[in-house]
Amino acid sequence: MTITIAITGAMRGSVRLLLSLALTAGAASAAGAAGPTARLPAIAGTDFWNVYGAPPAGAQAGDILHAQKRTDAPRGATGWNVVYVSEIAPGRQAYVSGEIYLPAGGGGAGVGAAKRDIVLWNHETAGLADACAPSRRSTKEGGHERVPALAALLARGYVVVASDYPGLGLPGPAFYMAGQPNARASLDMLRVARNFPGAQASNRYVMYGWSQGGQTTMWAESIAGAYAPGFTGLGAALVAPAVRIRDLTLNSMTSAENAGYVISTLPGIQAAFPDLQYRDFLTPEAMEQLPVLANGCFDVWGAAAGVQDAYQPDALVPGSPWWDAMTAVDDFRPQGTMPFAIFQGSADTTTPPGLTLRERTALCSAGNAVDYHAFEGLDHSAVVPEAASRLPDWFADRFAGKPAPNGCAAP
Repeated sequence: MTITIAITGAMRGSVRLLLSLALTAGAASAAGAAGPTARLPAIAGTDFWNVYGAPPAGAQAGDILHAQKRTDAPRGATGWNVVYVSEIAPGRQAYVSGEIYLPAGGGGAGVGAAKRDIVLWNHETAGLADACAPSRRSTKEGGHERVPALAALLARGYVVVASDYPGLGLPGPAFYMAGQPNARASLDMLRVARNFPGAQASNRYVMYGWSQGGQTTMWAESIAGAYAPGFTGLGAALVAPAVRIRDLTLNSMTSAENAGYVISTLPGIQAAFPDLQYRDFLTPEAMEQLPVLANGCFDVWGAAAGVQDAYQPDALVPGSPWWDAMTAVDDFRPQGTMPFAIFQGSADTTTPPGLTLRERTALCSAGNAVDYHAFEGLDHSAVVPEAASRLPDWFADRFAGKPAPNGCAAP
């Protein structure tokens, strides 16, 4: 299969970037879209992620710059890495990388072909170096699926999409735990699915996220009605969600073993609030750990654990610059637009159950049905397989229109 990119002519006065697939080079030249086109081969190797500069004037969120076929999709399915346009803040566009997986059979590109519903995955903490981006990694890690339940979801005929989030994978600062930019980039993967040839994606979706992906999922639900009104969200799931960054950071600051997590958080918040200064939060010894962030995905966890007195006395107190910035990131509310399932382990010290129960209360207060699953003795990672085994059925019920379980009346 030859993979080409077609940059089509004007559409409502803007340039659209449209991926074109052809079985052979000859077929590709004969199957051009209407209007003048310029064809480019798909980008091979790591050059795929070497994308600099902003999208051109007239680009639209969800436009695809280029794609790269993956070789590790589950059996029968196909997977692609994509670079696409996202409006990561109002009026600010950027290129972002991500992944799309298509199931075997079904759907198709013909007139009247069945539409495929979309499952949107929001990834966990991955590290800040570009090499840590999920799209640069294998779909299987440590004997587990990197995207939980990926094979099972594809077997049910869904299109599965995931964003790396802005600045992770591609050049630029990563907005780690900064909330809205990641949620916008995630929702724009719905547009990528709709634009991707052969995906035949519907406008219906469910989404789920683990750890950092829990914040992305909560933020996405809060803005989806305004930012992605052409899509219908039918349900969302949170797995050990790291949602409110200020209180999570305060919790992590009480343990030396979590110093690496705290230090990793700061560049993402600074990306959203450029006037912040590291010296207002970290001691000189702790600031020496910042370069470690670029050397490995989780190296800073071990390196920072030995730092004594890592934080300034007023690093995160009411009225401090970092307090105000993190409070602003946390300033969003559920909208009651879709039911939620939550999976939480009792032994989780990264995202403690008490903080997750606060999100359950917020969701219930907003009118979201909440199906809460507590797992005795499970930590931050061990709860993921439990969620993965249950979510395909939970998602199928949402797409089927069945009433969502709701435990909001329970204490």
